[in-house]
Amino acid sequence: MGFSFMVWNVERFNYLPQRVRAVGQLIKRHDPDVFGILEFLAKDAARKLVRSDDFQPYDFAFTDSNQGIEILVGWKRSKFSQTLYTQRRELQVGNVRLRPGGLISVLEKNTDVFTNLLFLHTDSGTDAEAYNNRQTMFGKIWSMKRALEKLPEQKGQARLIAMGDLNTMGKKNGPTGPKEAVELGAQAIKNGMRILQKTHDNTWSSDGKKMSNLDHVIVSDDVSFNLQADSPPAQVLVDGWVNRTGEARTNFVKNISDHCLLFAEIK
Repeated sequence: MGFSFMVWNVERFNYLPQRVRAVGQLIKRHDPDVFGILEFLAKDAARKLVRSDDFQPYDFAFTDSNQGIEILVGWKRSKFSQTLYTQRRELQVGNVRLRPGGLISVLEKNTDVFTNLLFLHTDSGTDAEAYNNRQTMFGKIWSMKRALEKLPEQKGQARLIAMGDLNTMGKKNGPTGPKEAVELGAQAIKNGMRILQKTHDNTWSSDGKKMSNLDHVIVSDDVSFNLQADSPPAQVLVDGWVNRTGEARTNFVKNISDHCLLFAEIK
């Protein structure tokens, strides 16, 4: 029992063959049972990626919005006895320039409660509007958890995992980025959830030197995880530019993505 998942913001992913190959290779290195890729800008890039032999075991779904920058969700069709994908427009908080969430609910074989994986890309910016939009979007996570717990098939369990580029970058004349991340963790705890510890805190870089902690995995307390590192203990493996140095790091940020991927395994 148990399965793995991954989320990665690939930064306005377009159709450059070498980039498609690099992204595909890194995903396959981790071999997730479920994954979400954020910022798919070009549908041709998606077609090229998902039609490769490496991704034949997967089924796929997209979000669809006015942004033209979407979320691609993939899952191994043989891994689960049942899957349900829904687009969650409430995550746009009534603003057409924001992105909906992509929710994949999966039922593992020989189990009777769904696990719900919500892929998110929240509003970016340090102005008051962007900050307030993020706070409202975070509130939608807590509301979704409460709604899931009430479903008869969930038997009082939400089994909710919300993950992605949550853009905890703070607010001008307000909380700093690190403070916003701390506040998000406190909100999660109040709502019966928690932010998982990562092998590296910083997941975004503009040049391999300036770094920020923007990508997170938030989980309800009824889901347990395997450790990816023992000291200090971390449930989320971070991979990408953070695992490279010098020119290799700079090239990764420039040519593949300024965000690192997050990988975890449910027990």
